[in-house]
Amino acid sequence: MIAALAVPAAPSRRTVLRVAGLVVLLVVVTLVARGLLAARGDTARVVPQSSAMEATFGVRFSRVAVVGDGGLVTVSYVVLDTAKATTFQSDTAHPPVLRSEARAASTVRVAMMRQGHALRAGATYYLLYQNTAGALRSGEEVTIERSGLSLPHVPVL
Repeated sequence: MIAALAVPAAPSRRTVLRVAGLVVLLVVVTLVARGLLAARGDTARVVPQSSAMEATFGVRFSRVAVVGDGGLVTVSYVVLDTAKATTFQSDTAHPPVLRSEARAASTVRVAMMRQGHALRAGATYYLLYQNTAGALRSGEEVTIERSGLSLPHVPVL
């Protein structure tokens, strides 16, 4: 005798839709979770402050970012004291040095803003550096140095 083989029935359309819906839901939850974790990581990167630098130069450094396909670095700062900040900006012979904390590399090639620019307290301005030999990389930290003062552990975006 030949035993009858039980052939499973094809899944119903309702079952297929439920499985597809669960897969889509799982993908959406995964993408949202990854986005939230990435955003949380960016906000946790606080730029340190130096009261000595702020008192000396009249500026507070607020951001360092690698831009221009890795070939440029912007250093943003907020003006606290317009007279001191004007002196800081006008001293083109002694720009701040950006030193990588991950490797023995730095950059000082900077395009200072136009001298004589009327600075406003509370406004944000920036310096544009050439990222010499890829000295600075996004995700690492840098030390900003000028006139014997330093601001370590500045995150690089």
